[in-house]
Amino acid sequence: MKAGFDRKRHRTHPEWLCVHDPKQQIATPTGDSGEMCLNSPWVDEVQIPQVKEVLSLYDPDGFFFDIAVHQFITANCYCRYCRESFAREVGGEMPASDTHPSAFAYRKWANRRLVAHMDKLQAALSANKPDIVLVTNWAWLTRLPLNPPAYVKLINWDPPPPAMSVYTLNFSLEARYLSSLQGDRSWCLHNTRGNNWGDYSLRDEAAFREEVATELAACGRSLLSDDAYPSGNPDPAVYHLYGRVNQRTRELEPWLKNCRPVRDVAILHSADSIGSKTPMNLSPDWKPSPAYYPVTGAHKALVEGHVQFAILNSDVLVETLGRYRLLILPDQCILNDKEIAAIKRFVREGGSLVATYSTATRDANNRELADFALAGVFGVRYEGRGPAGRSFLRIAEPIPEFGIPSMDVQFSGGYTRVKTTTARTIAALVEGEGPKRAPSAQPAGPGITVNTYGKGKAIYCAAPIFSTYYAEGPALLRKIAMWMLSTVHPRAARSINLDDAPPSVEVFHNHRGTERVVHLVNYSGDKRESGTSQSQDRARVHGVRVNVRAERRPSSVMAVPDKRPVDFQWQDGWVSFEARPFAIHDVYVITG
Repeated sequence: MKAGFDRKRHRTHPEWLCVHDPKQQIATPTGDSGEMCLNSPWVDEVQIPQVKEVLSLYDPDGFFFDIAVHQFITANCYCRYCRESFAREVGGEMPASDTHPSAFAYRKWANRRLVAHMDKLQAALSANKPDIVLVTNWAWLTRLPLNPPAYVKLINWDPPPPAMSVYTLNFSLEARYLSSLQGDRSWCLHNTRGNNWGDYSLRDEAAFREEVATELAACGRSLLSDDAYPSGNPDPAVYHLYGRVNQRTRELEPWLKNCRPVRDVAILHSADSIGSKTPMNLSPDWKPSPAYYPVTGAHKALVEGHVQFAILNSDVLVETLGRYRLLILPDQCILNDKEIAAIKRFVREGGSLVATYSTATRDANNRELADFALAGVFGVRYEGRGPAGRSFLRIAEPIPEFGIPSMDVQFSGGYTRVKTTTARTIAALVEGEGPKRAPSAQPAGPGITVNTYGKGKAIYCAAPIFSTYYAEGPALLRKIAMWMLSTVHPRAARSINLDDAPPSVEVFHNHRGTERVVHLVNYSGDKRESGTSQSQDRARVHGVRVNVRAERRPSSVMAVPDKRPVDFQWQDGWVSFEARPFAIHDVYVITG
């Protein structure tokens, strides 16, 4: 159901229409339908009675609501009901831009209103059918990382179609986030047969295998979807292809049930930090806006670095941080009191931390702090922001293990000025100067520091290294990020490592009782100067060596679903084996 769109009431009740122009209070009805505000009486007088009628006539197991989230995160409404609600709950006029003093308060209000709308629907329908399932498309994903209520049993999303993005990248990002959510719920992501909704082309079978593999590897479910012809007749070629993809899923199912990701590295993805940077329009397009680049850049770097990791929202971090070994805070500018307490305890008790740029520099109301909220953990003092534009991290000596030369490594977007208190500087920050913004001879201050806090260690990087990596893609920044990570969380401390694997291979490490399940997923795209890179048939990857931490010698290592035994070695608490050549997806089960 397309939440909020009505073909009748947009003319009989124009006051219920969404108003996207802040200079207006009532929209002018146009076209065959209109977008009705989900804060207006339309919800109680039309939407809920309609879905109750459907429930009484057909007894469905659930409802799928589309578009509802858009009204709260991509297109603001300024109708009288929204204005009155904002004035009542927050006070004053609704803001119209990110620079307005009340913009962050608007974001918190909009988040509450979205959840309140879904709560109202759930309460109304569950009163008639307690086990009803409501799925709100786009809700509870990385675009708005709020913790879902207990009644949310299924999370689903149609990610950006290939015409606008890359499915495999989107699937991986969402999978790493959704697999960390607590509670008894499942999730899936659905894709299109072609390059966009309403496009009747058919992408290569390898693309669907890769996308499904990413979902399954992250303990999710697959949902291959189609845009049917207007006649309703299915295209046999599409369903023959889907059948082949689903056949592999069926063969793998015995080794997928009840698996959970191994907890190793965590990335915080805070809704407040996103709202701090772009409060009025969180994600105005299919693709994530620059406010998400610190987290999407960290995700990209760790995938290519073959790290086992999860992406956590603020609530999940507080609940589960102690079960991880390393936490990454990529430009997470707002940390609430619970998060601060959990992070301090985590590092003090032996956990490792990597933090970048403006992390912990703003309070819960988005006001700049005089010092880092984690100053003691970082071992540095906050001195303010450096100028925007080009700057550099000065690598004084080569780091051969990571392929890092001795040079000034460029990044963009400004930096944070800091002074060390208990931390040690391992790389200086250098500003760009002159007409070409070349690196200055003299450093401007610390760029990367290391500090001991209790039993743990913390690295702080004054540069926006992850967002620059996502936006611009220089591999050297990923190598520096992996060096930083390894300084406080070396290979020997991790749950899994790969040797001789290209950056295109992503590893997922799961557990089920005493079993460990390792997924290797290979990504490949075609070469092109325009349009979206198309996943298609790709060359096999050879010679990847998998190393998994194991307290005792396993009884077997087996490639599934064909149950082929794999030769392995076990030494010093590690089981090691060579993966067979694979093109898209391979799965190994370590038993005992």
